[in-house]
Amino acid sequence: MKYFSFFLFFIVQITVFADTFKLISRKGEVSVIVTEDNADIDFRKSFPEDYFSITTKEYSYLVIDNGRDALILMPSSKLTYEDGKFTLHDGYMYVKSKHNDEVEMNFAKDDKSYLISGKSFAVISYNDDISIITYNTLAKIMPENSWGASYYLEPYRKSTIIPSLLGPFNATENEKTLIETVARQLEAEVNSHLNKDIERYSFKILEGTKNETTIYRVVHPEPGPNVFLIAPHGSERVGTDVAIERINMPIKKGSMTIVPIAVPEAYAHNLRAIEGQDINNRFFDNKKNITTDTDKLAQKYMDMLVDYDINVVLTLHEGNGVKEFFGDSIIYDTRKLDDTVSKVLEKINARIIPMNLKFKQTYYPMPTTLTYYATKKNIDAYGIELTRNLDYDKKRIIMHTILSEFLRIYGLE
Repeated sequence: MKYFSFFLFFIVQITVFADTFKLISRKGEVSVIVTEDNADIDFRKSFPEDYFSITTKEYSYLVIDNGRDALILMPSSKLTYEDGKFTLHDGYMYVKSKHNDEVEMNFAKDDKSYLISGKSFAVISYNDDISIITYNTLAKIMPENSWGASYYLEPYRKSTIIPSLLGPFNATENEKTLIETVARQLEAEVNSHLNKDIERYSFKILEGTKNETTIYRVVHPEPGPNVFLIAPHGSERVGTDVAIERINMPIKKGSMTIVPIAVPEAYAHNLRAIEGQDINNRFFDNKKNITTDTDKLAQKYMDMLVDYDINVVLTLHEGNGVKEFFGDSIIYDTRKLDDTVSKVLEKINARIIPMNLKFKQTYYPMPTTLTYYATKKNIDAYGIELTRNLDYDKKRIIMHTILSEFLRIYGLE
């Protein structure tokens, strides 16, 4: 049975402009045509903003990247960019967000144009038909001049958009296998490129004890802000998972010091804390008789703020229940950060409906917490707090999205 879902609303269009893309890898025979004015352009740095056309031959492919999104054009394909829109004349391409945000691209052919948005999707052009196939997330299709009317395509579904909008249809098993294979290939290409520029290493603290834990460093060759990212509590698992995923994500400059598991024994037993000491209440100078593992770990983390010249601290938390106490908030300890938090929440809350689910801006100084300690050392510091009993995948995506907004403000994304 065929069905359509249409919702009327208005969005702010954030089209991916071509001049933000650069070539990060290719295989086999690939040609790029540009105008004479751009004949000397270095594609490793950027593509032209007005026009380019890419053709891949048999057994070849090309990957371009703009820092937030990546695109792979598969063998025997032709893609043209002109006047802010992409046309896939023939072949297969796959587009993926690198930070759990949505990719938005205009696709056109003849007199028809569509805005496609989603975290990942494939575009296929064959025999003058252009189709969209979703991967494991939704995609949104909005025809040009539709006054906000959008068509939603569920995971592993497909629709033709040219010559007309038809569907949805179920993706075949072959199409599912193809899109999964290409997604893995794109991920490998992007990671390979990133590893050429970014140093990634790790080390252990409290080695040989039950609270031995691993610290990860991600260091870009270009100097910039140094970020300290930590998940303090062992029972707040989404923060740990997000921190781990950030280890292999790109940054544009600066560095990240990442602590996915602040107290391993608490994490192992799914507890908030051990030894009767919440580590997030143990960040202060002049401790007497540091004997517990909790205090030893806290001291190590305080030392790292100095060792790595940290400029920004981000702590990841989950609150106790729907909107209970700190659920869905950005918490901070000094009024000088009002504007930064406001900018982040303006971006985040614009995507959240209804009103009562929007994030709160919470100025709430709490002595002995890591954010308060950092603030006293003239380090910008924020606590990201999510409602605990949201769906896991939603919490994970929201956490990544908020992190990305902070990292953009500080220039790392």
